[in-house]
Amino acid sequence: MPKANQQEIARTLRLSQPTVSRALANHPSVNAETKAHVWEAAVRLGYQQKISQLRKGTRSGRPFVAGIVISIPHQHQAKSETFQPVLKGLSEKSSVENILLDVLHHEPADTECVSILRRIKQAGWQGCILFHPINEAVVRKIEKTIPCVSIIENYRGGFIDCLDVDQSEGIFGLARQLVDAGHRRIGFFSWVYQVETPWVQRRLGSFVEALYRCGLTFDERDCINIRPSDALQPPEAAALAAERIRDGVTAFCCAADHQAYPLIAELGRHGIKVPRDCSLTGFDGLEPPAGSLQVATVRVPYDELGRSAIGQLLRRAENPTAPRSHLLVDGELVPGASVAAPAKRLRSKTA
Repeated sequence: MPKANQQEIARTLRLSQPTVSRALANHPSVNAETKAHVWEAAVRLGYQQKISQLRKGTRSGRPFVAGIVISIPHQHQAKSETFQPVLKGLSEKSSVENILLDVLHHEPADTECVSILRRIKQAGWQGCILFHPINEAVVRKIEKTIPCVSIIENYRGGFIDCLDVDQSEGIFGLARQLVDAGHRRIGFFSWVYQVETPWVQRRLGSFVEALYRCGLTFDERDCINIRPSDALQPPEAAALAAERIRDGVTAFCCAADHQAYPLIAELGRHGIKVPRDCSLTGFDGLEPPAGSLQVATVRVPYDELGRSAIGQLLRRAENPTAPRSHLLVDGELVPGASVAAPAKRLRSKTA
């Protein structure tokens, strides 16, 4: 299959080829939102910037070249609503800092990083920003080569700075909303993924903390897909959630919005309606699918994380052995329509 070119990106986005070319070169005449759309399409279609274009630059003097490693499975890229705002923030900040971005896709489960290390050398990357979970062994190889900053994922034990949303306060706000509505038995719901996902564990930890801050107790029987050995696929996980609801759980905190919305649909197939029979919360602040209600969630400022990552990468490049930083930004609590007062306990199908 031939590699994508700029003409294909232009046709896909209905833009002119010169606009695509300027966007890929991070030219200031193209706005950040358009650049983000172009970069997203470039990654999705498999386009790779020419080395000569990166080395030439767009302003006086040779610019700083930052590699952006996006670790989203190809089949999920079109569904990723976090990708666009991160790229928008990266584009905005890099334009004023004379930074060229070289965006590269990496399959999350891939334990090899030959293509990344080759690109670092060929394109002259001076720093790297990691987005979405990547195999730990791959991360360590990149870190040994150039300064790194990670968005969301916190890789401990090295010198990779992390930028993240304050998940503890965000999930506490969601739990507080459920408690204020009268819920006392609240479960936690997640999916399993191709690679280890510490962000799920961190959100679970924030959930446990929130329960105790609200005067409730934690019961792991009401938590789905939280152990390393758990491997329930979404329909099976939803079926177990339906069982727990019939056993007395009145609400679930989902680890992410992209889990919460399918769960609403799956619960409906089990005769359980949200929020009439069970309340749900999510996390991330994604737009609801067509026809779905808005879940109570925390909107993550992904564009700000992108902007901040550029500044942090420049600082890390200036001082590669500085103590590792973990910077948190506040999320916005979105009340949504998925929380209501607890319903009477549902009867079991076998009752």
